[in-house]
Amino acid sequence: MSASAAAATTPADPLTGVVADVRDPEIDVNLGDLGVVRSVSRTDGRIVVHLAPTRLSCPARGEIARRVRSALTDAAPGHGIEIVWERGAWQPTAVTSAGHDALHAAGYRVAGDTPRCPYCAGDDVVRAGRFGGAVCKVPYDCRGCGSPFDVIGTAGCSAVLPVPDVRQGGS
Repeated sequence: MSASAAAATTPADPLTGVVADVRDPEIDVNLGDLGVVRSVSRTDGRIVVHLAPTRLSCPARGEIARRVRSALTDAAPGHGIEIVWERGAWQPTAVTSAGHDALHAAGYRVAGDTPRCPYCAGDDVVRAGRFGGAVCKVPYDCRGCGSPFDVIGTAGCSAVLPVPDVRQGGS
């Protein structure tokens, strides 16, 4: 069996569920359903967690890391914990069905969905600006029920922002 085939059949570390259950501090949905958790592994008393922020400069990364460390410290005391942020790895398609439901209940839609009102399901919506409460949220207004809502995973999120080609020196 090849190494990749062995990796594909190896079950995820049970601590993956602990990390997946951690709540996002900005939007009331767990990290697993938001599609942020990439992997959790343990070796030699060390836990390594790979996470993908929903946008490159997410201001909640520090709080997410604190919550993940706290949950893992409670679940597996005595282990060192390393959090690795995977730049540009998150995609709106990583949000689970339960994540979509939780986001809709909180007044959000996910990029890629038809922009429908999460409150009345109406499709008579209009974009209300370039950016919402965060760079990767775009505000919409529902003309049917009058409710404002945000579509997440757009504008400034890592899924759609190209990494700029930064060159130094002469022309």
